[in-house]
Amino acid sequence: MCLILHKPAGRNVPRELVEAAAAFNKDGWGLMGFDAGGEPLLERYAQVDAAAIDRRLQSLQDAELCLHLRLRTRGSDLADNAHPIKVSERFQLMHNGTLRLRARVPGHSDSWHFAIDLLRPLAVNWPEMLSHPSFLALVEAGLTHENKVVLLDTQQRRLIFYNRHHGAEFEGLWLSSTRWIDRRRLALSHAPQPQQKTYRAGDLDFL
Repeated sequence: MCLILHKPAGRNVPRELVEAAAAFNKDGWGLMGFDAGGEPLLERYAQVDAAAIDRRLQSLQDAELCLHLRLRTRGSDLADNAHPIKVSERFQLMHNGTLRLRARVPGHSDSWHFAIDLLRPLAVNWPEMLSHPSFLALVEAGLTHENKVVLLDTQQRRLIFYNRHHGAEFEGLWLSSTRWIDRRRLALSHAPQPQQKTYRAGDLDFL
């Protein structure tokens, strides 16, 4: 299902939020956005390390960015399925949720197929369409509320959100979902999706 976190420039991401998200989303992570000078940030990694993520975020206090933590549901755990996913020379994509798309290329995720098979032809031929309000409304009408999409437009230097209103706000940050944020590590007071939690060995009772 994954998690996307949007951090405006100047905002801090609490370490406990990173740790609570990394507890469930262990199948890759990445960043996209703009540094303090307005230059694009694009990074992705196969291994999730909460301490490394926290250090990287602390070094980017003045950047506006989205952080993606992947929980694999479809496709392999290779770095090719980590986000952001390149849509075109101009656009990069992050996605949270599950899409019912035919797996044309085995091993690649539904997010990858969405980016390559559906959005890439539009991004190459009609790039301005991807941010047009009518197109956003059309895509949102076809997505379930569990699905959120963020596009990075490197030419216009902005982030484009699909289904943002189905996410949650937390201390000036935007979260695409609250389900896979470990409530044992960080309990959110207003969670639109019930938080799951991890269990210590002592909490488990096997019959």
